[in-house]
Amino acid sequence: MSFPIFRGNVPSNVNKDAKYVVRRGEDGSVISLTYSSEDDERWYVSTEEHSELAEMVNEVKTAVSGSPNGSFYINEYHQVIVPVVGSDEYYYAGEYHKPLKFEFEGKILSGEPVDLEGNPISAGDYWVGPHPGIPYVLQAGGKDIYYKFSPRPNVEKKVLLSKIIGPIESQKIAKNVLSIKGFEGGRFYVNEFGCMFAPVQEGFVTKYKYIGKIDFERWFPKPEIEETD
Repeated sequence: MSFPIFRGNVPSNVNKDAKYVVRRGEDGSVISLTYSSEDDERWYVSTEEHSELAEMVNEVKTAVSGSPNGSFYINEYHQVIVPVVGSDEYYYAGEYHKPLKFEFEGKILSGEPVDLEGNPISAGDYWVGPHPGIPYVLQAGGKDIYYKFSPRPNVEKKVLLSKIIGPIESQKIAKNVLSIKGFEGGRFYVNEFGCMFAPVQEGFVTKYKYIGKIDFERWFPKPEIEETD
């Protein structure tokens, strides 16, 4: 069975706490996550509630590399994106819409805009949720947003939001990110819940702040998937 290469925005060189991982549990495959707490602890959490998702990921990894388990990502369109050992490509496993949540010591870890007690947070609040997300970049000066991807081998393309929805509308979206990132711009992330969050430097410490939810009518289009035989 073959799987299509994902020709869209993908993460690269991410930290351990910025990816989901399929691993072997006591009773089968589980979805796991490394979470960096505010107390400088690392929580190693997992859930057995998403066996279908684990199977989707492992089908890709086994078909392409011959071995199951490992990292994967879910973008804002719920497309499951899978890197494999021995390849620079990312593969498309399908769509998965069931929300991922992890319970640990009475806390619920979720990519939704809530704190660890489940209370809603607002734009500008610290983001205490998990870090898996798809990277985007606020252009220096804060007037546009973009990402880069490889549409075909040996080619890199820069995709500007202004060229999709127009410069006036893109500046409105960028302004929300600018309020968190500042005029220097830089990377921020969008997770499968459509939540934007960004790293910010506070002294020698990197914190994350919540920006808000994307408006799908004023955002990058859903990546198209090429059919395979």
